[in-house]
Amino acid sequence: MAQFNTTDPNAFLRGEYSSCQGCNLQGADMSNQSHRNAQLRQANLTNTNLSDADFTGAFFTCSNLSNSNLSGGNFNFANFVDANLSGVDLSNADLSRADLSGAIIDSRTNLDGANLDGARLGDAATIYSPGMNVRTIERSTHTESQRVQCNNR
Repeated sequence: MAQFNTTDPNAFLRGEYSSCQGCNLQGADMSNQSHRNAQLRQANLTNTNLSDADFTGAFFTCSNLSNSNLSGGNFNFANFVDANLSGVDLSNADLSRADLSGAIIDSRTNLDGANLDGARLGDAATIYSPGMNVRTIERSTHTESQRVQCNNR
């Protein structure tokens, strides 16, 4: 059974720990791995490969996932609050019931075929329903100013 938290990315990647908050996992290959309920808050996950991985219930709060591959992955119930998802490939990923409140989603973020059923979007008051255009959800400037600012921009 894995220990809870480490700051050593290699120990996390070997599965010795279930969480790696604040870790630098830039460029790591975690494709086809299972890290259910992992705590990856404030982690640097830029250019990582999480394709076809299982991160059900994981916390990516304030993490930088820019330009990463999450295609086909299971992120059901995951927390992406204030995460940087710019340029991320989320095609065919399961983001059902995920919390994407305050996440950076730009024109390069690929959501083709992603399951967003019940996902929280924008200011957390908006719940995804079929046919919604995620990129057109207006952000509440009042709510945004109340958020803890992350260093993932």
